[in-house]
Amino acid sequence: MTGPAPLVSVGLPVYNGEAFVARALDSLLEQDFEDFEIIICDNASHDTTYEIAASYAERDTRIRLHRNPQNLGLAGNFNRTFELSRGRYFKWAAHDDWHAPQSLRLTVQAMEENPAAVLCATGVSLVDEHGMEFDRWVPPAEMAEPEAHRRMHRLLLALGETHPMYGLIRASALGRTSLIQGYVGSDRTLLAELSLLGPFVSVPEILHFYTVSASARRSYRPSVHYDPRNAGRPPLRTWRLIHKHLDVVRRSDLTARQQLFLGRSVVRRFGIRDFRRLAAETYHAGRFVVARATGRTRRSAG
Repeated sequence: MTGPAPLVSVGLPVYNGEAFVARALDSLLEQDFEDFEIIICDNASHDTTYEIAASYAERDTRIRLHRNPQNLGLAGNFNRTFELSRGRYFKWAAHDDWHAPQSLRLTVQAMEENPAAVLCATGVSLVDEHGMEFDRWVPPAEMAEPEAHRRMHRLLLALGETHPMYGLIRASALGRTSLIQGYVGSDRTLLAELSLLGPFVSVPEILHFYTVSASARRSYRPSVHYDPRNAGRPPLRTWRLIHKHLDVVRRSDLTARQQLFLGRSVVRRFGIRDFRRLAAETYHAGRFVVARATGRTRRSAG
């Protein structure tokens, strides 16, 4: 694409989002900050999502529309929007969420005032599919901690939600991470990686309206949703989160003592707090393996 790169790139990954994508685009195009682009990645939708997005792209040159020839899964589609981006800052925007008009302006301002920061999170309003608020979330101040291992420790123990993933991220830092991976909870691992690269600053004002749709939850198949290749595999979500977080620590530039400190934090967060979930995952994974082995034996005998 010709022309100067914008300051901000907004990645909007979408699959079968015809009910909400126009609202999401309207809220982005109504921002009171103008130096941005929107990269829409349609994940081989089979509704009218692409047609709706194309109509917006025809009207506004800040929109770049890409369509995947086949469904890449949530992880692949999210990452594709970043791969196509050009801005100094990057932001993911879910197709069923919307943002206050001052969102980009205030988060860019916060990042420009804090050159060491890698992410700016905002206050979040959790709404149902009708736009009615039922809860709120405000980013914890502890994430501005100057020491990297202390930031990740705070992230593990204090951050209950992963809303900062939809904050404004310094693209150079995001490019040093593993991005979104093909397993449930990889947004937590991504935030852990970012926390080791720099402080998180925040704008506590409610700027992000996060839709929690009951209908979407009923049809949600978590591991397959993230990556179609997970079909037929036991999830083992918590075990995987322990392994992936420990891997983040192992690959860091922290001292051995700091890595040991964080290793204990990871085990405390996912091993002790989620002990029952770990036990349940182990039990169900065992049943899954036995069922598959039994099925193979029966087919061989037949």
